[in-house]
Amino acid sequence: MSSVPIWRLAVKETISWEELRLLLYSKFKDHCFMLDPESGLGLSEESVKSFSIGEVTYSKGCETPQHSPHRYLIGENINITMTIKGVSDNSTDCLAFETLIPKSIIQRYIALLSDHRRIILCGPSGTGKTYLARKLAEYLVEWSGKKLARNSIALFNVDHKSSKELRQYLSNIADQCEWNSTEVPNVIILDNLHYVASLGEVFNGFLSMKNQQSLFMIGTMNQATCLTTDLQLHHNFRWVLYANHMEPVLGFLSRYLHRCLIKEQVLSGEVCNDMDSVIEWLPKVWQYLNRFLEAHSSSDVTIGPRLFLSCPMKINVVKTWFMELWNYSILPYMMEAVREGIQAYGCRASWENPEEMIVKTSPWNQSAKDCILLQKLRQEDVGYDRQPTENVKTYLSMQEDNKATNDPLLDMLLQLQETVNRDGLHSTNGKDRVY
Repeated sequence: MSSVPIWRLAVKETISWEELRLLLYSKFKDHCFMLDPESGLGLSEESVKSFSIGEVTYSKGCETPQHSPHRYLIGENINITMTIKGVSDNSTDCLAFETLIPKSIIQRYIALLSDHRRIILCGPSGTGKTYLARKLAEYLVEWSGKKLARNSIALFNVDHKSSKELRQYLSNIADQCEWNSTEVPNVIILDNLHYVASLGEVFNGFLSMKNQQSLFMIGTMNQATCLTTDLQLHHNFRWVLYANHMEPVLGFLSRYLHRCLIKEQVLSGEVCNDMDSVIEWLPKVWQYLNRFLEAHSSSDVTIGPRLFLSCPMKINVVKTWFMELWNYSILPYMMEAVREGIQAYGCRASWENPEEMIVKTSPWNQSAKDCILLQKLRQEDVGYDRQPTENVKTYLSMQEDNKATNDPLLDMLLQLQETVNRDGLHSTNGKDRVY
C-alpha cells in the first residue's frame, strides 16, 4: 500500500529502540480510533509488524541497532515508517487499514472468497464496489502464493456490452484454463453486471469447466434482481450487500475525510479546528440527502460517498467547493431522481427543502451562511405540486417503509444471506482462514 502520514512526533535523543516501538505502536492505535471512534477499524498495537528509519528496521524481539534512533534521524531522513501486518503474515490488518473497512468485515469478505471463490458486491453507484473488488483481488493473488503481475487480475467492464460479448470473454478464459495457459488470471473482476440481462445463461458453460475452479471471481452490480437468487442457487455465488445505509459504506465517508484531514495536518504542521466541524457535518448532510431520496424515490437512487471524497482540506475553499458540488452535481441528480420517484410512487412524504437544512446546520457563522448560494430543489420542478398529498407522512418516518418498495422477498433473502455469511465466518473451520 502507499504511505499514509499519521502523526508528527518529536523523538528525544535519549529514547531507546524499544521505548520508541511502544510509543509508535500506541500512536498507531490512537490514529485508528481517530478514524473510527467506535472500533478503531478493529486494529491495535499488535497490527504493526515493524518500523523503519531509513534502512534500519526494528521490531519486537529483534537485535537492537548499534546507535540510538535519534542518531538515524538526520538530514532529510526524518520519517519513521511503520509496516502493518499483511498477507505474508496471514493477516488482513493492512487491507483493513488501506481500505478503511473494519477488520471484521474484511475478514468476512475474504472468508467468503476462500470458501466459495465467487462473490457479487451489490449496492448503489458510487459506494466503492469496484475499488473494493480491486483491493480484494490484489490480496487474493498474494494469498494464493503468487506475485502481482500484469495478468494476475483481469477486469471486464460490462458497461454497454452485450451478453454475447461477456459469454465470449468467459469462453476465452475457459479455453486458457483447458490449455493450462500461463496467461490465465488468478482473479476475474466483472464490473457492472446489472447491464447483462441473462446472467444465468452467461455463466452456465463457464462455471462447469473443471480447470476454472482455482479462479476467484468478483462481480459488482448496482441493483439486486431476480437473477441474483438464480446465480446464488445454481452457480454458488455469494452476495455481499454494499449499501449506503449499512457498514462498511455508512461510516466510510467520515473515516476517509478524517484520514485526509490528518494527512494535511501532519504534512503542513498546522492544525485547523474549523475543518473538524466541516468533516463532522458533511457525512450528516450525505445521510440526510439519502433519507430524502429514499422517502421520495427508493434506496436504489441514493448517493454514494464518492461525490464527497474530493472535499478540500482548506477551510477557505471548502465552502465554494460545496456550493459548486451542490449546484452542478447533487441538485441536478436529485431533481431527476425525485421526479422519477414521484412519477412511479406518487407523493409518499411531506416536502421539506433540503437546501434549507444544509445551510441551517452548516458549520459556518451566520454571516458566512448568508453567502452560501445553493439553488433550490423546488416542488414544482419535480412534479410534487401536481400529485395528491392525502395521507402523506414525513419522510423521516418513511425509512422503514421504503426498504420494501421494490421486492420485499428479494430484500429479505439478501438480508438473510448477509446473516448466514456472518454466522458462517465463525462456524466454518477452513484450513486457510485468514485473521
